[in-house]
This record gives sequence, C-alpha cells and structure tokens, in this order.
Amino acid sequence: MNSAAAHVPFITAEEYLEGEKLAAVKHEYVNGRVYPLHPETGTSVRHNLISGEVYCLLKAHLRSVPCRTFIAEIKVQVKTERGECYYYPDVFVTSDAADDDPYIKRHPELVIEVLSPSTWQTDYLIKTADYRQTPSVEEIVLIAQDWPELVIFRRSEDWKAHAYTRLDSVVRFESVDFEAPLAAFYESAPFSPDVQRPWYLEERLDG
Repeated sequence: MNSAAAHVPFITAEEYLEGEKLAAVKHEYVNGRVYPLHPETGTSVRHNLISGEVYCLLKAHLRSVPCRTFIAEIKVQVKTERGECYYYPDVFVTSDAADDDPYIKRHPELVIEVLSPSTWQTDYLIKTADYRQTPSVEEIVLIAQDWPELVIFRRSEDWKAHAYTRLDSVVRFESVDFEAPLAAFYESAPFSPDVQRPWYLEERLDG
C-alpha cells in the first residue's frame, strides 16, 4: 500500500477476488485499488519467525475449542465507511461457524500484525482503524519486529492502547483467554543484548 493511488488502477472487489486466486504475488484490496504485499523488500526472516511463533502459540492454545487460527495466506474482509477492503493479517483467530468461505474470513475476533519498517505506518494508522470497524473484532495486536514491544487494543475498553515492553511482562489476549510472557512471542527470533527501542518510544510504559 505504499504506491501512489494515482498509479493504481481501480477494479471491483469481484475482479480482485478472482484475480487473487491466480496471482503469483499476494495483494491487498483497499476501496477499489490493489496493492502488492511487501512491494519493496519482501518479508524478512524476523517477521516470518515472529508471525510463526504467534501462530503456533495460539493454535496450540485453541486446539480443544471451536476456534481456528490463520496465518498470512488467508484474507479478511473489512467494510468501512470508506468502502470495502481485503487484508492479509499476519495472524488472526475466528470462531464463527459461518466463516466457511475457503478464501475469505469475515468474522475475526483477534487480529495480529507484526510491524516491519516498510509497513508499520499502514498497519498502525490505517489497518488498525479499519479493523475496528469490523463488528466481530474484539482485540487488535501489534507486535514490533525489531525491538521488544507489543500493543493491544480492546473494543471493550474503547480501543485504549496497552503496551508491553519488558520481556518478562505477561501479555493477555482476553478474546481467546490466552496469556504468555512477551518473550514467548520472540522465542524464535531473540534479540541481541544491546537491542534498544527508538528514542521516541522510551517513555511508553507497560500497561
């Protein structure tokens, strides 16, 4: 979604969905325009490992309940006052039996995005606002890729942000009754001892 809109042709949602089935590269659809995922550098190893760790933790936790956990390859439909969007969250969970489309899910409860340098603005500012307009979404989680930080927004708290920055902090996803230390999300991609958060986030405290 980094390309200028003026250079992106308008297509219908139906055209996008049909084309996406055959596309070699995944695209997201935003109000009539299509944008390739990770157009500049692709997905980093760290991004992939963190997403995979989150997916495995949630899948194991939800194994005995009627919830399904998805990673990267499955689209979520979002309808906003601006129009219709189709995003590929890094990880999401749905338990709605009506969510039976083989390519699209429409009723996610928990949506998780792993932030990378090329996508964090879109994920933080645009996608988060759009996910909030999906009635089924109870929690939105943003996980930093390059330093330890996880932020949770909950519908039940009017989308107040809760940030976790200490690796021993216990993080709880209320929508799926799951909790784990922040370090668990980075187990496959540990940080170097001298990792530092950006200066503009240094005053953001846990809770």
